[in-house]
Amino acid sequence: MLKVFHTNRSFLKFAFLALAACSAFTFSSCKKDKKHDSTTNLLSENDGTPVKLRKLSPETQAYIEGKNIIVILGYGYNDVEHITKITQSLDSNFGLESEDKAGLISILVYPADFMVAGKERISSLVDTVQDKNLAGMIIMGAPEGLHIALSKIQDKAEGGKIPYPIFTFFSQDDVLGSESTSDFVLDYAHKTNTIEGEVTDFIPDFDANQILTNAISEMIELRQPLKADKNLQGFVQKLLEKNRTVIRYIDGETGLQSINHFIFE
Repeated sequence: MLKVFHTNRSFLKFAFLALAACSAFTFSSCKKDKKHDSTTNLLSENDGTPVKLRKLSPETQAYIEGKNIIVILGYGYNDVEHITKITQSLDSNFGLESEDKAGLISILVYPADFMVAGKERISSLVDTVQDKNLAGMIIMGAPEGLHIALSKIQDKAEGGKIPYPIFTFFSQDDVLGSESTSDFVLDYAHKTNTIEGEVTDFIPDFDANQILTNAISEMIELRQPLKADKNLQGFVQKLLEKNRTVIRYIDGETGLQSINHFIFE
């Protein structure tokens, strides 16, 4: 009897050790799998996809596939410093189109990218966008006559209406022309009385990259032009930092408030 009992006890001990070893191996495998999953997720976040495009919904990703948003850098934003900072920011966040790669953003600098036969031709914008599938256009410091080019693009569009949003910031173009060809126009408050002819080259505590990033992010989700209704002012306010206040622009001659022209302090 003692021998049998001893044998059974040895067997139980062996079974226990085997079970423990198996459990340890399973636990170790789970840890490795979890580590592998974590590494996979990390790699997917760093696969070269621009920052702001990583968390888009499948529907939005499908919408922007093959499309461009044109950013025009005009007066006040066409110097080397602004071009460098804006280019780096937009490439990191959204991806820039170039001869070597596709990208959501196409930057046009005035006047360098509007030269035809050695002369500046703002009307060349019409030909530039002709073969592009656009999701929108953002204009910083619009030069004189840009609204005419936009009007021609509008005339060529189906139904005489541009099918994508156009945001204009700090326009140096004709006021009424900018308003008629843009979803909205936004200016800095010091230009309230004399908008035309001034260059907004310095705005205290203002980050052009931030407003561009916000504007493009919203434009991607819009998928269509904005309506000039009661919600437009709130939309424009959302693009700015919280410490800025957007109000409607009042025409100095008529005293009338603009429907889609705003200023901020």
